[in-house]
Order: sequence, then structure tokens, then C-alpha cells
Amino acid sequence: PPPLDPRIRQELTALTTKLRRRQVSGFHSTAQSTAELLRSVVTTTRWQVPAQIIDRILAVGRELVAAAPGELCVGNVVRRVLHIVREEVDAVTRGPRAVPGARAPTPEGSEGPGAEEGDPGMPQMAGGASTAPSLHNLLAGDDGGPGGARLLAADAGGEVPGASLHEIKQSIIDGINELIVELKELVNAIADQAPEHIHAREVVLTLGRSRIMEAFLRQVARTKRPFEVFVADTAPAYDGADVARRLADAQIQATLIPDACVFALMARINKVIIAPHAVMANGGVVAPAGCHAVALAAHHHSVPFVVCAGIPQLSPIFPSDPDDLIGLLGPGPVLPYAEAGGPEFGAAAAEGPEGGVPTTAEAPNPAYDYIPPELVSLFITNIGGTHASYIYRLLSEYYSTQDYQLAGLDPTQR
Repeated sequence: PPPLDPRIRQELTALTTKLRRRQVSGFHSTAQSTAELLRSVVTTTRWQVPAQIIDRILAVGRELVAAAPGELCVGNVVRRVLHIVREEVDAVTRGPRAVPGARAPTPEGSEGPGAEEGDPGMPQMAGGASTAPSLHNLLAGDDGGPGGARLLAADAGGEVPGASLHEIKQSIIDGINELIVELKELVNAIADQAPEHIHAREVVLTLGRSRIMEAFLRQVARTKRPFEVFVADTAPAYDGADVARRLADAQIQATLIPDACVFALMARINKVIIAPHAVMANGGVVAPAGCHAVALAAHHHSVPFVVCAGIPQLSPIFPSDPDDLIGLLGPGPVLPYAEAGGPEFGAAAAEGPEGGVPTTAEAPNPAYDYIPPELVSLFITNIGGTHASYIYRLLSEYYSTQDYQLAGLDPTQR
């Protein structure tokens, strides 16, 4: 593809720098910034072949993913934009397709549908054979359906006529604008479903700080429905204290508890609700550190474990090695520098003097936990509730299958 516009290159460099420094982090800000940058890329890039704009989006996406491998939503937004490109190219270049099984009006003088060879009432293939709907055709995409059409239209090397090119480009920009609007309205779309899941006098346990979770609980409070929330303190970051204070300000009965008390209190809990970092292709969840222990406690006491996640958080990556998804933070919150002996603590204290810590001590501080799908009871997305076993179907609706495994967009690939 042609070189990037200087203004876009400057925006890309600024965003990658912020991602590396974690000045932009978290699902909402990261996904929003990625979608807006890709919209600018599509707007300013000149192309004659659909493969050119696809390669351009892939090149920009690889730079963003390399800057923040732990932010899986970056790769998700890139795949979503690629899906939009393929859908719009397919819709414009191939035109309307006959609905499988539909029959056109029978022309005068014919004895009936399918009476003669070449009857327009029957869908025909290039060789004149009938393309009656079948399970094989639907699965293989042989009937010109979405599976085969995307590959032929968007990934082919042929040029697109000028008039159609302008139409395709505008349709792609409109599709990305719809994605940006979806990201902005995602929190409210999930929160509006809260009264259907939290009933009067229920006790809810939550863990981690999230805009989605706070909005979800605040929406129930607006119904004047009495309920109680236990908030785990989420050591060593202790985000739970801030979450409990915010919920109390919203007139919600919130109680802050230590992480060690979760199992003891689980017998009183009606349901556990969390907001994840990402949802994997098998229905597994990458969530804040400590959520796996909460999920195991909920499973032991048969308490529903509910996950509130937006569609852009669904990732087509399979967690073949969950350790690749659990990022490690600095050990400072777990082992403060002062407790390690300060600047005077050196090789002389290697054996662990009084008041110091041996230099060989390790203090891992994981950022996330991986929760297997069998521990998740329900997913609440911005389009409704679903089960872990149905995640694969949502992925096929919002991503193209050829984008599932792309070099540079999968941080688990080595």
C-alpha cells in the first residue's frame, strides 16, 4: 500500500507511544482511540483494489498490537473494521443475491416453476445447474453466501470501478462510525438490562473497578429496588475501596470486604457479577486478578457467576496457554521498595537480615486471571444475554473467519 499520510503517521506514533507508556489503557479508551484512528486511515488512504486498504489496516493494527499486546481489544477492533470492509465490498461489488429457496414470478407461457431448463424461477449457477439450498452449500459458502463472497470480492486483486469505489469507501466510513457509536453507548446498553438480573433483596458480590459494573449496579438503584453489594478490596491495588465509596454515593448499600473473606461469605451471596478485560473464543474470561478464586468459590457454592462484557471485548483467540494472557505488573505494590532494604540493601543482605528480604525473593503481581468457561454461568452483552457455548456464533457474526488468526494481531503467537 502507499505510504501513510504524514498526519496519520503522527497520530499513529502518538497513540502507540501512549499505549506503551500505559497513558491509554483499559477497554473503553483503547478501543475508542483505535477505532477513531482506523477511521482516519480509511478516510485518507487512496486505493483501487480492496486488498490495498485491507493491507493498510493490517499494517496499522500490527503496530498498535505490538505497542500494547495485553490490550486484546485493539486486535478486536482491527478485526471488526476488516469485517466491515469485507462486508461493504461484498455488498457493492456482488450486488443483491437471490434468497435461497426463493422463486421469481413465473413468466407467461411456462408450465410452472422448474418446468424447463433455464427457468428464471430457479436460482442458476454459472453452468446452468440449479443452486437449490442445501446444508453443504450453506456451510461451505458455495451458494455465493457470506462465507465465499467475502473471500472472492474483498480479497481478490481486481480493481473496483470508480463510482463503486466511492460508494464502498463511504459505506466503510459509515460502518466505522456505527462501531464508534456502539462503543460510546455500550455501557448504557449493558446497564439497561440490569433490572432483569438483580431482584429485590438480593445480595451481589463484585470485584474490580469498571465503568460497566458501576453503571450496571446504579441502574438497579434507580428502580428503588433494595439490594446489597459486597465489594472485594482487590489487593494489592485496593480498587474496591473506591468502588464501594462510589456505590455508596449512589445510595447503594455497599460493604467492603477483604479478599480472604470471599469464600466465607459466598454462602450468603445470590450472584457474582464482574466486568472482564476480555472474553476468549472458547468462552473463557480474562478478568482482574483475584476473579478466578471468586469464580471457584461461586462454583463450589452453586452461585451464578455473571460476566458483563461488550461485543468488542470478544476475542477470536483461543487461550492455548493462559499464562500468555496474564500480564505481570511491577512488584512494588506487593513488596514495597522500603521493605526490601532500600538503597543500602545489597549483596551483604542476601541471606535475609533482620528487617530485610533476601535478594532471591520473587514477588509476582499478576494483572489478570484466566477463568475457564465452565465457571461462567451467563454473559451479558450489549445485545443481550448469552452462554459461553454460544460465543463462537457471536464471533462469526462480527468477525471474518480469515481474520481470526492473523500474524501480528494475536499476542499469544510466538
